[in-house]
Amino acid sequence: PAPKPQAITEFENKLGPSLATMALSDGCPDYLLVLDFEATCNEKGPAPKPQEIIEFPTLLLNVQTGEVESEFHYYIRPDVYPTLSEFCTELTGITQSTIDQDGLSLADALIRHEQWLRENELAPLPAHVTEADSYNKGAKTYLYLTCGDWDLATCLPRQLEHHERKVKQKGFWQWLNIKREFGAFYGGKAKGMTFMLENLGLKLEGHHHSGIDDCRNIARICQVMLSEGWKPKATSTLSSKYVPC
Repeated sequence: PAPKPQAITEFENKLGPSLATMALSDGCPDYLLVLDFEATCNEKGPAPKPQEIIEFPTLLLNVQTGEVESEFHYYIRPDVYPTLSEFCTELTGITQSTIDQDGLSLADALIRHEQWLRENELAPLPAHVTEADSYNKGAKTYLYLTCGDWDLATCLPRQLEHHERKVKQKGFWQWLNIKREFGAFYGGKAKGMTFMLENLGLKLEGHHHSGIDDCRNIARICQVMLSEGWKPKATSTLSSKYVPC
């Protein structure tokens, strides 16, 4: 594996170790963090190993009001395979110049993401929250929401594993798979974001496979579901092999 960058080591030291168990929360969060990574990819042949995150968007969606209160969005420079394929650019709309000029390292983006959580006075939804995670007594709970399990079950942990890292931010240890919740709420099986939009009579807005546009479309799906009485809850947990002992 590649050597661990200094910024990554500093990030790990800031978060510190955790002994929380891998159990699903059964409560409803105050906020959903709608997240949709875009990552390096090829048109033919196997995917890069690791697939590296190139876009890191997250929307802060208030469960009570249905309003998006804040957005977090950065492009990420891949360090193992720094050159994007033509297919990747065509699929995501992310150009090499965007990555080279505006991209952060993943370590820096994770630090900024943690700062964004603190600025919004957010703490992970129990069972993983501890007293140290409650940045003040009024901390609001959050739960990540993704379209499928790949973002947090595979993409992020495997990229970190390549650099001999564990997933230390407790909020990433459980999440809500909106496809699973959509199917349970309405009946049937949700095939993907465009399927859910069509079933709710919503049109796709923006560029499909742009991470930030996909987050905004997924948030629109959530807004309809919330208006119809849906109560969000965690559906998935991270494999314990990616979690620090």
